[in-house]
Amino acid sequence: MEKYEIVVHDRVYETIGKIQDFIASKYTYEAAEKYSEKLFDDIESLSDPLLVASMQPSRWKSAKRYHPAAKRLISKNRKWNIIFHTERSFVVIDAIIPSTLMK
Repeated sequence: MEKYEIVVHDRVYETIGKIQDFIASKYTYEAAEKYSEKLFDDIESLSDPLLVASMQPSRWKSAKRYHPAAKRLISKNRKWNIIFHTERSFVVIDAIIPSTLMK
């Protein structure tokens, strides 16, 4: 099985940039970089077709607002939901939402 190619929406990069800015304001720029690298590691894990196939479409309205068949991956630190959908051989990352805002 071939790996999925990952496509990231611009708004996701903006969100990660805002997360980095916040962490850098509280801690250090290096800590912010490390945190965002871990988020990108979580995103990269979605290239695995077995992982993506094992996930069911989300029932959360917060996820469905991005795509009717949206799925979500909870980040390793459980603070973020990575909202995505698949199109042919692509995983499209639609958004990153704080876990506390999922409805």
